[in-house]
Amino acid sequence: MPNSVKQIKKNVWKWENENGIFSVKKYETVEQAKKIRIIHEQLANAHIHFVLPIIESSQPDFVIQPWFKGTHAVDYHNKLDRKETYLLLNYLHDTMHDIDWQQQKILKPFNLENKWQNRLFKMNEISYFIEHYLGITKTKKLLQYGEIALKNMSRINDHKSTLLHGDVVHHNFLSNEFSYKMIDFDLAVLGPKEVEDILWIDRVLPSINYDLFLLIQEFPDLEKVVRNHKEAFIYPNELYREWLYAYSLPIERKQKFIDKLVPYTNKALTNWPNLCYNLSHL
Repeated sequence: MPNSVKQIKKNVWKWENENGIFSVKKYETVEQAKKIRIIHEQLANAHIHFVLPIIESSQPDFVIQPWFKGTHAVDYHNKLDRKETYLLLNYLHDTMHDIDWQQQKILKPFNLENKWQNRLFKMNEISYFIEHYLGITKTKKLLQYGEIALKNMSRINDHKSTLLHGDVVHHNFLSNEFSYKMIDFDLAVLGPKEVEDILWIDRVLPSINYDLFLLIQEFPDLEKVVRNHKEAFIYPNELYREWLYAYSLPIERKQKFIDKLVPYTNKALTNWPNLCYNLSHL
């Protein structure tokens, strides 16, 4: 096999050599790479097979893993993909019974309310930018949903903290015809599993037209999470994330992204009153 390197992202490469095909990722600091190694080491010791192993490297700020061949990112529109990714998250969270993640000093505690307060603050700062594309009325609605949610959100009990993946976007789950894998633990944190359940539901809802009853029908275990944290689902987390990202983009990439974001936002805002109504009747 020829020795070749192909850059995939700014800090990620696909490396082919006589021993196989590998993913190579460079981290900004040795501490960040160490965090990934420790997480994978602990999961391997617990016989967890849905993560890719890490290969030893002489460079402490690099992480090398086998390339997961013939794969694609999952699609939350797909029922099987939703089922399998939720199963993986449950397996991950259940490792708290075998691994004392709270003793792993590499993991920082995560506070959802603080994160969302900060995100809403940033959204208010760029409201003039959003108004340019959505208009004043829709922008006010978008911000008001966040304010209402945070005002009424119940505290999430953190006495049972576990490892949270931290970024449950669809492309951090890969599948081929045989199995599903979870990748990219860069944002992994310590927190209650309910937090990641909420964040996963946030990711899934747009793909099922914000149909809470379909979600609960597919995942009966999540009904308790939804009932106990109704206000969390009023908070337009996905929309806030996307608008803040749009604002940060360089001018040459901004308009193309916003051309997709505006109809996505309009669809969400159209569905939000019905979502709130359904939440109130659970």
